[in-house]
Amino acid sequence: MALFLTLLSIALGYFSPAEVVPTLAPYHLQQFIIGLAVLISLFAFNPYRGGMKTQQTALLLVFWFAVVISVLSRGWLRASLTAFLDFGLVVCIYFLVSLNAFSVPRIKTFCRVISLCAMVMAIEAILAYYTGFQAEKLMILDRVRGYGVLNDPNDFAQFLLIGLAFLGLSWKKYSLLGNLVTVVLPASVLIFTIYLTGSRGAIFGLVTLVFVAVSTRKGKGKGKAFLIAGVVFALLVVGKFGGGRDISVHEGSAGGRVMAWGSGISQLRTNPLFGVGFRQFEEYNDLTAHNSFVLCFAELGSFGYFFWLALLFTTATGLEVLAKIPAKTREDADFSKCVTVVRAALYTFLATSWFLSRTYHETLYIILALAAVLISMRRNEIPSPIMPAVRWVPITFVLMVTSVLVIYGTIRLRAF
Repeated sequence: MALFLTLLSIALGYFSPAEVVPTLAPYHLQQFIIGLAVLISLFAFNPYRGGMKTQQTALLLVFWFAVVISVLSRGWLRASLTAFLDFGLVVCIYFLVSLNAFSVPRIKTFCRVISLCAMVMAIEAILAYYTGFQAEKLMILDRVRGYGVLNDPNDFAQFLLIGLAFLGLSWKKYSLLGNLVTVVLPASVLIFTIYLTGSRGAIFGLVTLVFVAVSTRKGKGKGKAFLIAGVVFALLVVGKFGGGRDISVHEGSAGGRVMAWGSGISQLRTNPLFGVGFRQFEEYNDLTAHNSFVLCFAELGSFGYFFWLALLFTTATGLEVLAKIPAKTREDADFSKCVTVVRAALYTFLATSWFLSRTYHETLYIILALAAVLISMRRNEIPSPIMPAVRWVPITFVLMVTSVLVIYGTIRLRAF
């Protein structure tokens, strides 16, 4: 029951029933289901399964504290409670996935449900584009979008890319017809819908997905993966993905985003430790940051940004270690396939997040929870996925400084 309720709450979060059926808005359906799922999950809680006893869980809790302290440090008591509850909903989703996706079959179930949600939304968007059905909700300026939290075409494209990555679980060797039905056709629908979003960031997401998929295959080195990814990038640009708009920091809308990054740097400079406060970026700039990294360090300061990067870094490193484990049995092969798709989804999300404000979005934390479960499943056999603090602390600090410098350099490039 807890598994079903968790999956249902995730699906409702994407389909936004309050927007589809406005009369449901006062009932807060998703929150009610999440609460019920938490109660049932805690009743059946087993600390030795799932991803609860991992670095990722500890770092997420510290990051949650950073979200609250970013507001509390400014003396806003009521706003700090709101921040605690708002991001607490995302933390609940993380814990529900971590508690209930405690086996390879369950991880596959989570991934397939997300792919199914993406497929349904993609079909609805295509119908809206060509027939006008629900076009007032699913289209904006000839670009398709989703419901609720996915009502921006760029955010919608990112979610479709994650659904596309998770389709890889259905691929089977020597099953031409099965792969055509369960992978190729759904992937074609998702890619075509991504094209209809007109998202330029999706180009980098698709290229990242191709690179990770190719580099994971045996016999394919990083050099070949870079070459194939480069060809895909060229084809996407020639094929006018992203609405045929220029990919340049000097292009109009891209320039506006870079200016927002400059505002983020200014916010970090004036509030270096705890930032300007959770959900406060647009109080200092007309536009959102359009960069998850900028949004994080601007709103949560160096304290929150450090632990967010640490969460991402330790997760990615753990997945990289798991990806190198040889598959000696069928169970190992299934585990390896889960690692591959979750790793691809994480990198794809981060690549597109360089152009989107998705620091706090539940999709990222679902991916992180799935990764934490995978790391936890092999922690007794291979302890190396658990990185000691003497390694991840200095590396995270270097990543923090480097990323801010890269963003600052991009802003300066815009000036020339």
